[in-house]
Amino acid sequence: MAFTAELAADSAMLVAILTGCASAGLLPLFCRSIHGYIVRRHVPASMHLGTSLIDCYAKANRLDYASRVFARVPSRCVMHWTAMICGMTMHLQSEEAIRLFEEMRRRGVRPNAMTFTAVLRACGHAGLVEQGREFFKLMVEKYDIEPSIHHYGCMVDIFAKAGQLEGAYDVIKTMRLEPNLIIWTSLLVACKRFKNFDIAVEGIEKVLEMEISDENLGLYMLMSDLYAMGGRWDDVVKVRRLMEEHIVRKSRGLSPIKAGELRALTVPATT
Repeated sequence: MAFTAELAADSAMLVAILTGCASAGLLPLFCRSIHGYIVRRHVPASMHLGTSLIDCYAKANRLDYASRVFARVPSRCVMHWTAMICGMTMHLQSEEAIRLFEEMRRRGVRPNAMTFTAVLRACGHAGLVEQGREFFKLMVEKYDIEPSIHHYGCMVDIFAKAGQLEGAYDVIKTMRLEPNLIIWTSLLVACKRFKNFDIAVEGIEKVLEMEISDENLGLYMLMSDLYAMGGRWDDVVKVRRLMEEHIVRKSRGLSPIKAGELRALTVPATT
């Protein structure tokens, strides 16, 4: 499918189209078609347009094309570098992402908060705990970037995936922001995987204080499994009842089919 237009599309319009294609999953065909239009019409390569093209190709599973676009950008700014690092991280090419991050710094380009989120995720994928620590420290001390919930979440994930649950819990206890449901879930998943009930108890208590949405109903089963792992059967029953009550409340406003789907989640998991 070719991208055509009666009126010439400017850089801002093409950025919007590329962003729309990426979010709608209309890739990779549209991405290449739009790229061809840019080349044929000699559309000026603005910072946003180059960044969007790199991001679009990465999401289209064409990291090779993303790399070509990146290599041909005449004056790369932090957004170009970050888009490429994000793309590599997305495709689990952690070593390449970290290498590119270091090259960016050598060339004097100052990383931003998004760059650090990407490189910390790369460390998490690769199990690079110490390097993740160093990058987090670098972000705060050298670049004076205030850690966001995403950065803290990445650090919890780095420790959790490596089985260093004490380290993950220390991050949560010392972070300057209120831990969200995603961060606690990451810790609980690791506790189940590495069979650490002591730390899990702390996390379960925090999660039970939060609002659990329909999309996160599996959390009840996770907490139930963790209580079962610790031999706390009364708490297993308590969590199952909380889940059933949640489903009953939500089911009142749902169709019979949707209500049935929710109730199916109460089937005990095999442990």
